[in-house]
Amino acid sequence: MPAKDAPGRAEPDRIHRDEASAGADCPARPPGKLQFSLWRAAWIALLLVLPALPWSVRAAPLPTAQLQIIDQATIDAGDGTPATVTLPYYWDRSRPGESGGASFSLRFPDLPSRQGMAALYLERAANGYEIWLNGSLLAHAGSLSAPVPYAGQHPLLIPVPADLLRRENELLVTIAARASSRGGLSRVEFGPPALLEAHYERALWFKIMGPVVIAAVSVLLACLSALVWWRQRDPLFGLYAIAELGWSFGLVEYFIADDAGARDAWLAAVLAGRAVFMYATARFAILVTGLETGWLRRMLQLYLAIKIPLIALMVVEHSTRAMVLANVVVNVVMALSIVAMLLRAAVTRPERERVAIAAALGLTLLVSMLDLLHVWWIGDYYWDSSVTRYVSLIFSLTMGWLLVDRYTRATRGLAALNRRLDSAVSRKEQELYDLYRHSREMEREQAALEERGRIMRDIHDGLGSQLVGILSMLRSGRASAQMLEQQLQHALDALKLSVDALQDTGGDLATVLGNLRYRLGPRLEAAGLRVDWQVERLPTLDGLTPQRVRELHYLLLEVFSNAMRHSGGSVVRVCAHKDVRQHALVIEIHDNGRGFAPEAVTPGKGLGNMRRRAETIGAMLDLRSAPDGTTVRLVFALAPEAESGNGEPSAGQGHAADRAGNGAIGATDRA
Repeated sequence: MPAKDAPGRAEPDRIHRDEASAGADCPARPPGKLQFSLWRAAWIALLLVLPALPWSVRAAPLPTAQLQIIDQATIDAGDGTPATVTLPYYWDRSRPGESGGASFSLRFPDLPSRQGMAALYLERAANGYEIWLNGSLLAHAGSLSAPVPYAGQHPLLIPVPADLLRRENELLVTIAARASSRGGLSRVEFGPPALLEAHYERALWFKIMGPVVIAAVSVLLACLSALVWWRQRDPLFGLYAIAELGWSFGLVEYFIADDAGARDAWLAAVLAGRAVFMYATARFAILVTGLETGWLRRMLQLYLAIKIPLIALMVVEHSTRAMVLANVVVNVVMALSIVAMLLRAAVTRPERERVAIAAALGLTLLVSMLDLLHVWWIGDYYWDSSVTRYVSLIFSLTMGWLLVDRYTRATRGLAALNRRLDSAVSRKEQELYDLYRHSREMEREQAALEERGRIMRDIHDGLGSQLVGILSMLRSGRASAQMLEQQLQHALDALKLSVDALQDTGGDLATVLGNLRYRLGPRLEAAGLRVDWQVERLPTLDGLTPQRVRELHYLLLEVFSNAMRHSGGSVVRVCAHKDVRQHALVIEIHDNGRGFAPEAVTPGKGLGNMRRRAETIGAMLDLRSAPDGTTVRLVFALAPEAESGNGEPSAGQGHAADRAGNGAIGATDRA
């Protein structure tokens, strides 16, 4: 953290830079090859970057004429015996388990070639500090009497005004440290601000900004994986989300502000996050390789049983050296057990996922060993240059590749399944179409057979029986010529109406009545009956099939035949209209001849035939007779819910019923 000019607390020197990225168009590649190339490039970049990260913290040696590295100091720890020490000074190593303070006196000459102001750079002044130059306060942070645990871990870039510098200078740094809280003082660099700023930015990116970026990416990946888990309920995505979220909490200690408060809670979150990361990655590796066994489950349970109380103890006691060592041992034993299991599985059955997980763990161990050797070689007691904080990238890339690979294979399998389903559905559709076409042909054949049967029945029961009756009359020799003519004419009319019924009228009742008038008009006129035709425009009558048209023809033929033979009238009035009140179509046939008494009529076949035909066509039949004539009324009920666009309802099929009013229908029984 850079400090204010004086006096004031050290604050980071924030430098904003605009970054632009440009991409080049690449030729299209198959998805599998493109995915493999991207992950291979990421792995190669990781292998090249991780080993170089520790060395990137320390800049290449700069000319001594421009930069002074001050690593010799006189320390006064409050015991009255000053001593000379070499920086960096690690409080936890020199005074383990103690809290207290110390003052460091550093002497250095001014730069001979300096022009203008200078600057000081320190990697650490923890946990609280005051920095004085030649008796003037340059910077301070925290409290010297009650320092905050783990505070002061950020790098410092402190500008030095030119008027404070002398030919020989004395820098006095007083620190206050908490036990087991990474207190101490790093070496001090003095030189031009531009040179120190470059060193400060490298350290800032490695120690703070890098973990911030990784934590942000981990949170983003955790959210995406959690969303996929929520949609698919795949435990691998859930474990990946938990692992990324745990590691993001584990990196908080590198960028949390010194004044964040509740340091114990943050420490607990950091330790718990790392434990969650290890547990989730272990579970992920076990599930993805299919190596879940009883002893592995017990080992993971034992790991949690040890880590939870150990974390609580480290938070309360601020991570003593023994606790830190115990924590490292538990993590190493856990990691080695998982690595041994995966390596054995990869050797015995080298599947792609097992090899990938084993390679990731092997690379992690390699980087960790190199990191350990590097930290030991340079004496970095607090692991400031350690790349352990970046090790999660290996697992993130590996687990991400495994998830993408599984998702890609699942997508391809689903696409192949969809193609097979489409093919099967197409075949079934064709089979259903063929079956439907066959059933339609069978229906047409069945309809043709039924129609032939109906025609045969009509000929047999209607025309056939009439011709047989006429033949019997001829053989008896008692029938007159007029009677024979009437019977033949009736048979001929029945035949013509049967032919007319074969035509599809489309539900037009007026057309049916018109055909009937055309067929029977000459016969009515020959019988001395004038036809008074009063047929209005009628709505379409649904369900008016040829079979029902035939039944209607025969019913009306009976009515006209009775009028010709028995009424003795001169006029037959035919009315057809829509009755709005009854919401029905009405057909009325009235003759002005002599009426009859319905109760005097002897029941015969004609009455029953008319009743059955009216029931078949779905109409209500009513007959009224008086001295001035006879009226036959047919009522077809319309469906109220089927209104047409022009206000004319289409007809429905009514229920047949005979009115029990003024007698039976017996016109055919007058003979």
